[in-house]
Amino acid sequence: MQNISMQNKSTDKLPFYREPLLTTAAVAKWLGISTRAVCLWAECKIIPAIKIGRQWRFRQQEIWEWMQSPEAAKVRICTNPKTTAAKS
Repeated sequence: MQNISMQNKSTDKLPFYREPLLTTAAVAKWLGISTRAVCLWAECKIIPAIKIGRQWRFRQQEIWEWMQSPEAAKVRICTNPKTTAAKS
């Protein structure tokens, strides 16, 4: 019994920060795309996401880092209508 109570006390002292999670609507507005596209990207693991029940949620810091990555640049090139129209 003493081991269990000591374990609980040690975990109580760990720093814990809960970053607010963004909704698909918030991410869609931020990226300038539809909520459906955000869900599809999350399902295909194109964008970092967490599935909670039937809903997708996103950490702002992870989305920011993803936007700076080469993977996001590839997605922007594929989904930018001006870029694809210019190639035709």
